[in-house]
Amino acid sequence: MRRFTEAAARGDIDVAKKFYSDSKDLRGIGTDEHEWYRGPREAMPIMEAHTREVGTYESELLRLEAFEEGSVGWAAYEQRRTSLAGRSVVYRRTLVLELESGMWKIVHTHVSVPVPNLETEGFEMTRTLADLVGSIHADADFSLAAGLSGTATLMFTDIVDSTPLSLSLGEAVWMDTITTHFDALQRVVESEGGSVVKTLGDGGMYAFESGSAALNAAKKIQQTVTAGPEPRFQVRVGVHTGDVMQTEKDYVGATVAKAARVAAAADGGQVLVSSTTAGLVNPAEFEFGSPITVELKGMDGTHQLQPLIWS
Repeated sequence: MRRFTEAAARGDIDVAKKFYSDSKDLRGIGTDEHEWYRGPREAMPIMEAHTREVGTYESELLRLEAFEEGSVGWAAYEQRRTSLAGRSVVYRRTLVLELESGMWKIVHTHVSVPVPNLETEGFEMTRTLADLVGSIHADADFSLAAGLSGTATLMFTDIVDSTPLSLSLGEAVWMDTITTHFDALQRVVESEGGSVVKTLGDGGMYAFESGSAALNAAKKIQQTVTAGPEPRFQVRVGVHTGDVMQTEKDYVGATVAKAARVAAAADGGQVLVSSTTAGLVNPAEFEFGSPITVELKGMDGTHQLQPLIWS
């Protein structure tokens, strides 16, 4: 999805076309009342025309989520587009994808522009989970609806500079590379008693019952990547421990957000560990470098992180 949005922002029609399926079931729905396109014979000429008409623009992904289950994938993102003339508009897009010859292809896409409920319905509606919780009686046990709570150690991994690497390799080779990478990480994580929560494009989220297990897995992951075959790349890893809410297939809460931010703060080939996790493990089992103090995006104050020595 990142590569798709970047190609569109560059106005690169040839690359953007490769992300669409040739299936007759392809559907494209836009914001204009007439934008409902069936199959590639309708959708692709319109997509090419729109790309030429809009031209290049500055793209800012405000949020992006992508999921997969077997050969089916689905995604959603919110993007601010700013034209060369300075016009800025926020768009939302949802997509359905399927694997075709090892590549994710778009079979359905829907673009919309956020509009206040007051304009469309004539009154204010519940917009967020916080609004809903606030409207419920104080003693209602709403938390049970989300899942089970507890403490877990979460680890995020992310391949550094994956976009230029994927473009240089081509989609088919890159898909094989990513699949091999995630398979290797899954074996490492499971060998330490952890589990794969989800993979996120070129990164992954993993859960462990202990900080020690997570750090052992992090060391093995860096060692595995370093010893891997060509093409080689670097991976950043972040680990944090805290309370989470566990749903059927995911974890939610502030701990998840911080673990992801810790990973984002790491350099290629580095494992960064929150002070919480570092304080839980046996110092005789792990060696850390000099602590660093950083600001984490979207989080108040500064945070102390410790680089894990893994080589």
